[in-house]
Amino acid sequence: MLSAPAFATTVSLEYSGFHDRLKLVKKGDFPRTELTFSVPMKEGCKIVKGEITTESKRFPLTITDDQRLFVPFDDDLKLARALVNIETDGDASTCGLSLQVRERVPQKQYSGDMLAALKSEMDSLQASLQGFPMKYFARPSNGIRFEFAQEGRLATVDGSEKRLSKAFILTSEELDGISQLSFSDAPQIVSPWYAQTK
Repeated sequence: MLSAPAFATTVSLEYSGFHDRLKLVKKGDFPRTELTFSVPMKEGCKIVKGEITTESKRFPLTITDDQRLFVPFDDDLKLARALVNIETDGDASTCGLSLQVRERVPQKQYSGDMLAALKSEMDSLQASLQGFPMKYFARPSNGIRFEFAQEGRLATVDGSEKRLSKAFILTSEELDGISQLSFSDAPQIVSPWYAQTK
């Protein structure tokens, strides 16, 4: 038998916070990258329902199986002081919201120049999200992370093949020496990678 969750709670977030960050992407020169919002896949954080509301209207919120939220960019929603409401199967206030800079359309093949331009653009977008004055001190990423739906995919780096786990990381130093990179399947997510700092 399926049992209903013991309790579900809803968190309401101001739409203006999403709008301000999406506006940075819209007004900037970021043709290859986008900003995504998601709720972590952990116990008590499974999204049951999501919607955007104003005082007089309700709009559905598109949510993917991996709990990514597709929040529209709409000046009218900001003016109406809309709320983004997320209901989870546990205590929603403990779940948090993740922001991630990603490549818009991951590729099966990259040249060295494409990789360099992608990393530069992702670093630039990440820095713009820091806000003044921190964007001038934001550290660049340490490389690029490629994530796949399944293990066992192949990467070919300048003619040399390697079998991959679900994640494949190329450091900044490795990226500098690559002429051609290809995969047997396009990755699901391509994002900046940051080394752990001590």
